[in-house]
Amino acid sequence: MSNQTILSAIFILSWLTLLFMKKADIKRFMPVGLFATVTSAMILEAGITFGWWVYPVKLYPLQNVPYLYGPIPVATMWLFKFTYGRFWLYVGADFLLNLLYTLVFENYFLGNRGVIQFQSVSPMLDVFMTSALGVIIYAYQIWQEGIFVRSETMHPSRSLNLQPALKPFNNNEDNAEK
Repeated sequence: MSNQTILSAIFILSWLTLLFMKKADIKRFMPVGLFATVTSAMILEAGITFGWWVYPVKLYPLQNVPYLYGPIPVATMWLFKFTYGRFWLYVGADFLLNLLYTLVFENYFLGNRGVIQFQSVSPMLDVFMTSALGVIIYAYQIWQEGIFVRSETMHPSRSLNLQPALKPFNNNEDNAEK
């Protein structure tokens, strides 16, 4: 199997797993998945600039690594679906996933195929950097949850019972008061 096929499969299959996630969970955790992508892209770019790692194989037409846009946001969303609200469980699961992902998938599997080459940073240091980023991502999700307020009445169509914090402006209410 070619590296292009593997990288394409990694990208596509990760997004297909969202078919198994509830729509409300996707809406709730998509912002943190995108935040994880942006912050990971900054670390990836810094690592390339400082010579920490090299990615000789790219998935055409993407210049960045395709798992930056596939598994990182999707895995973040799944991780938050199962662990959000239990910080230490999140930290432990995040560290374990980072360990498996970096050491087994990146260093061993993709490294042996020539897709990634760690240069001046050990894979274990990458695990610790990514895990530290995970704590920042968790703090982002806490902040993100603050834009919603809990509704006082339960409504069956809103499974999480969250609504925007600002009341929508309705012109009819202002005219009725006059």
